[in-house]
Amino acid sequence: MNYVKFTCLTYKSLKMKILKQIILVFTLSAMSFSCGSDDDGGSSNSNGVLIYGDTEYQLKAGIIEDYGEYYDGLYNFDISLATSEIIESDGVPVPEDNIFSGVYFELFTSNSSDLAEGTYAFGDNVEVNSYTYANLFIDSSIENNNAISINSGTFTVLENGSTYEFSFQGTSSDGTSFSGSYTGSLQSYDYTDEFDRPATTSSVKTSGRAFRK
Repeated sequence: MNYVKFTCLTYKSLKMKILKQIILVFTLSAMSFSCGSDDDGGSSNSNGVLIYGDTEYQLKAGIIEDYGEYYDGLYNFDISLATSEIIESDGVPVPEDNIFSGVYFELFTSNSSDLAEGTYAFGDNVEVNSYTYANLFIDSSIENNNAISINSGTFTVLENGSTYEFSFQGTSSDGTSFSGSYTGSLQSYDYTDEFDRPATTSSVKTSGRAFRK
């Protein structure tokens, strides 16, 4: 092989190698972008958010518990929302993760079949569109639920039925502001036959059932 031909072949080989390297770089870049997009989409498992102070917690699942008539046309539904999927243990709903955060509200409505749309306000009196008891759970476990009482705020039901949409905000007993929202389905539990009425208290029904075993 003469020098000119060898040089041409070497040049062509070098061009092909450079071209392959360029293609590889673009391929890796595209893969990286795709993976990055997938990572961003990882939050698609989230149905909502709880903001406590300056920290955000992604809410993944929730339950609605029907405790039936509290008294004279006033009905009690409890909402629990968690950063963990919720599973059943011995027939009781509990967070799947060992450590979780979330929020719990004991709500009162005039609707016997579902939590009615509207805004529920914290107060001292049990009445329609109210709640008198609610808790935050931050980095909790079943054994140590780290419950923080809520002493002011509102809980708004924007949609009910097969898909629920909530927004909430307020202040906890330690003076920290919180807010959040949730859109998605809820696991439903009927406890209307478990307690004597009227006026079953939060302590009797083990409030925040999803956060306690």
